[in-house]
Amino acid sequence: MKWLKKLLYFIVPAAAFILSMYLTIDIVLKGQETTVCPDVRGKKVEEAKEIAGGKGLSLIILRYERRNDVPYNHITVQKPDANIVIRKGRILYVIVSEGPQLVEIPTLTGQPLEKAAEMLGEKLITIRKTIYVPHGKTGRVIAQAPRGGSTILEQGGVTLIVGSEQKPYYMLPVMTNTNIDALLDEMEMKKIRYTIEYGKNGQITGRTGVRTSIPPRTIFNNDNELIININTGGQI
Repeated sequence: MKWLKKLLYFIVPAAAFILSMYLTIDIVLKGQETTVCPDVRGKKVEEAKEIAGGKGLSLIILRYERRNDVPYNHITVQKPDANIVIRKGRILYVIVSEGPQLVEIPTLTGQPLEKAAEMLGEKLITIRKTIYVPHGKTGRVIAQAPRGGSTILEQGGVTLIVGSEQKPYYMLPVMTNTNIDALLDEMEMKKIRYTIEYGKNGQITGRTGVRTSIPPRTIFNNDNELIININTGGQI
């Protein structure tokens, strides 16, 4: 029985120590308030500090790093991670981008293309693409993307839609030697460029006929030069 008493002398103090330590830890943990760690990535440092303070946390910047895809003074990385439960009073460590700057895109609608390019250059914004569409405001910006007033990173680009000359389109009829004169008069009136060639290698042969470089019933505009081959005899 002596060995049992010795065993109890050892077990009872050890159990009491473990129980007291558990109760102490439980009381301490229950006494600490917790919060959900906010997501401050993409926020400005000043805004992130306000958000962290509202959660009972403090914020410290670990370092700055160059990021071309994240604006200056915006947070790129945070520790602890967002949306996990942490105790209040902890420090939220962040890494911050040191460039480039965010700039506001000017409103370019109605501006001549040259003036629009100058306005964008002053903001360090490039023209990514220029699309020309027929419009009454030839040479002027009629739309842009992104729109004026929105923000973009320095060295970013915009797409401009610019008015171009409105060109009339025509459909070439079937031409014969009986309507050639009337058609030539119409093309002169509409300022359609054309060239007339006679026969094969400039020779007049026996069989009559008219051929054109643009097939009949084809739509074209006055940028296209029409070649009319007239054969007054033989085959072309």
